[in-house]
Amino acid sequence: MKRKNLIVTLTLSALFCTLICVGSFIRFPMPNMMPITLQTFFVLLTGLVLPVKASTLAILTYIALGLIGLPIFSGGGGLGYILMPNFGFVIGFFIATVIISVVTQKLKYCKLWQYIVISLLGVAVIYIIGVLYFAFIINVHNNNAYSAIWFIQTVFLPFLPKEIICIILASISAYKIRPYIIKIPQ
Repeated sequence: MKRKNLIVTLTLSALFCTLICVGSFIRFPMPNMMPITLQTFFVLLTGLVLPVKASTLAILTYIALGLIGLPIFSGGGGLGYILMPNFGFVIGFFIATVIISVVTQKLKYCKLWQYIVISLLGVAVIYIIGVLYFAFIINVHNNNAYSAIWFIQTVFLPFLPKEIICIILASISAYKIRPYIIKIPQ
């Protein structure tokens, strides 16, 4: 029985890791800033649908693959990506996925509005960590002096409409998919 559970966890983790990777290749370029990708949608869906072990394994695998050099982050990949301003969002993906998964697992069966609230929490975590890291790299590491308002206007507000759409779509998808995932022995 344990072997079957391990196989299910590994399979679900691999599937959702692949979805996050695919989401990074669905890009919409933005002038003078990071591209818009669908990574957030798949990160939210991973946390909303999978149990904690499987979601954590999925996001850790995604990060490991990116750090070993696969160009699956929004701006590429490799160990040097840690010094890129965007890497804070990758850290945020990990923390948000774990938080979202823990919360949804505790609730077991969620209503649609609960998925939306949990997704809002996840996006808030991603952006708080992402924007702070972005500001640190730009201002401290690269020796600049941009204001907090500049970071909010540049790194958060242009992406807000996309994140609202991702929250809604991931919540609806989780509402439909998760009841079937829960029935799979883990």
